[in-house]
Amino acid sequence: MSVQTHKMKGIDAFVKYSLSTVIIAVTIMASCSMLLQVIARYVFEISISGLDELTGHMAVWMYLMGAAYGSFERSQIKAEMIHLFIKNDRILNSVRALATAIAAIVAGFMVYWSYGYVRWSIVKHEVTPSLQIPTVFFQIAILIGALLMVTYFTRESFDQAMRAYRSLPADTE
Repeated sequence: MSVQTHKMKGIDAFVKYSLSTVIIAVTIMASCSMLLQVIARYVFEISISGLDELTGHMAVWMYLMGAAYGSFERSQIKAEMIHLFIKNDRILNSVRALATAIAAIVAGFMVYWSYGYVRWSIVKHEVTPSLQIPTVFFQIAILIGALLMVTYFTRESFDQAMRAYRSLPADTE
């Protein structure tokens, strides 16, 4: 195993552990805050100011880190039927490489947009209405998630292109 491959595996393990930790922590926090909202609203007939806001922002972290994890694991939802029409493995791998390259480009636009959004939020000192939390804490999840998706879609596209170049069999998913 080369030094670069060993380093990449170490980075992948760190990213996987970090994403898993963030997803689990945010899921637990969001679930607890929703439970608290339900109990407060329907049992005690009171409303806790800002709890809806906090739950929504936690959901953003959960969704974006989940999307990044899906691209890392290559387990994102796909509606792929191209393998039914293309039986040549080299062409099939090429088409899959193109599809993931397009996904990386789209995620790249998301990086560009989210970077501007985060930068604007920092400059304007934007805060949430109820709790006055700086919104950059929630908007940065979009940027981080998009950066990770670009990274892993690009890697997947490269892997598919190499499979096509080497005439390796297509993955049957």
